[in-house]
Amino acid sequence: MNKRTAPVSMAGRREVMAYCLFFLGQNILWGYAGYVETFLTDIGISAAAAAVILLVPKLWDAVNDALFGYLVDRYTFPNGQKFLPWVRIGTAAIGITTVALFAVPASLSQAAKTAWFLVAYILFDVCYTLLDAPAYALTTVMTSNVEERASIIAGSKLWAMVGGVIATLLVPMLRPVLGWFAACAVFTAVSIVLMIPMLFSAKERCVPVAEQNPGLREMLRYLRHNRYLAVALIAFLLLGVSSLEQKMAIYMGRICLGKENLATLVSGGAAVSVILVSALVPVLSRKWDKFHILCVGLAFSIVMDIVAYFAGYDNLIVALIMTMLKCSGLGFWSVVIYMLVADTVEYGTYRTGTRAAGISFSLQTFVAKLKNSLIGSLVLFSLSSVGFVEGEGAVQPAGVADGVWALFCLFPAAGFAVALVILLLFYKLRTKDVQIMSRCNNGEITREEADRLLEGRFRSEGGKS
Repeated sequence: MNKRTAPVSMAGRREVMAYCLFFLGQNILWGYAGYVETFLTDIGISAAAAAVILLVPKLWDAVNDALFGYLVDRYTFPNGQKFLPWVRIGTAAIGITTVALFAVPASLSQAAKTAWFLVAYILFDVCYTLLDAPAYALTTVMTSNVEERASIIAGSKLWAMVGGVIATLLVPMLRPVLGWFAACAVFTAVSIVLMIPMLFSAKERCVPVAEQNPGLREMLRYLRHNRYLAVALIAFLLLGVSSLEQKMAIYMGRICLGKENLATLVSGGAAVSVILVSALVPVLSRKWDKFHILCVGLAFSIVMDIVAYFAGYDNLIVALIMTMLKCSGLGFWSVVIYMLVADTVEYGTYRTGTRAAGISFSLQTFVAKLKNSLIGSLVLFSLSSVGFVEGEGAVQPAGVADGVWALFCLFPAAGFAVALVILLLFYKLRTKDVQIMSRCNNGEITREEADRLLEGRFRSEGGKS
C-alpha cells in the first residue's frame, strides 16, 4: 500500500474560513444562474422550448466533465499542485460567462436568442467545472484527517447554503428593479470578491507522490470497483431533481400567492429550515453515523411533503410553516451527500490502490449540473402540463395554481422516497469503515489489519486483493 511521503498536516483556521467563503461566493453566483428558466420565458421563449434548450448542453457535459476529471488526476502543475491552479483559472472565467448568460437581447429573433444562450451556457458549464470539481477535491489534500475533512465539507456546504439563500431571497426583490442583466452584474461581482481569498490561502499539503498521476487503466479500475460512488451519485441525482422548491418559488409567488415578491417569503421559509439543518448535521454526526442521519432526515421530509399538500396554500402562514418543515430534507442531503462522495474516495483507494479524487469530484460536478438542468426542464415541462402561459405578467388559467402546489409538494416526496430506498438497499459504507480505510491508505495499518477490523465485509466486492 502506498505511504505518504510527508508528515500529515492540518488545515489552518484562516484557510478553512477562506474555503467556506469561496463556496459562499460560488453559490451566490450559482443561485442567480439558477434563474435561467425564468429568464428564458421572460424574453419570450416558450416553456417547452426553454426546457429543450437547457437539456442540449448536458450532452456536452457528459464528455466534458469526464475528460476534465481524467485531466485533473493525470496532470500535476510545475509547482506541484493538482487542484488550485484549475480553481484559479475557473474563477477568472466564470464571471464573464455568467454575465453572458443574461445578456441575451430581447429584440433578437428566436433563433438568435437560442444560439446566443446555447453558446454562453456551454461556456458557463465548462468554466464551472474548472472551479467546482477541483475545489471539492481540494479537501482530500488540505488534510488527511477524515473527521476534519468532513468538518470542512460540512462548513463549506453550510456557507454554500447561505450563498444560495442570499440569491433566492434577493433575486426576486432586486431583479424587477434592476433587470436581468444589471442584477447579474451585481451578483457576479460580489461572488468573485468572496471567492478570491481561497485562491491564495488554501494549501495542498497531503498528496502522496506515488498516487499523483494514475493512468486511464487505473482510473477505470478505480471506478469499476467503487460501487458506493455510483450509489451516492445516483442518490444525489434523484434527491437533486426532486428538490425543486427553489425553482418553483418564483412561480409560487406569482401564481399561488399572487405577487412575485412573495417568492421571497417562500424562499426565506425554506432557507431558514435548510440553514438550521445544515448547521445541525455536523453536531449530530459526532454522535450518530451520517448515513443514518441522512435517512432519518429524508423520511421526515417525505412525511412533511404529504402533510403540506393537504394543508394547502390558501393560508400564507400555514404554507410558510409547512414549507420550512418539508424543506428540512434538503438541508440533510445537501450536506451529507458530499461527505459520502469524499468517503468513497477513501473506499476506492482502499479497494484498488489508486487515488482518483479528480474523476470522483468531476462526476459529482457533472451530476450537480445535470440535476440542476433537469430540475429546470422538469419544472418547465410540468408547468406546460398544467396549462401555464409563458410571458412576464401573463394571466394564468384556472387550475394552474393547484397544479403548481401539487408539484411543489408531491414531486419532492416521490423522488426522496425512491432515493431513500436505493440508499438503504445499496449503500453499506459507514463512517467507522472509512476511518479504518483511511488509516490503511495512509500506511498507518496494514491491509491485513484493515481487513480484520472491517471483518472482511468489503473483501468480496472486488478490487485490490
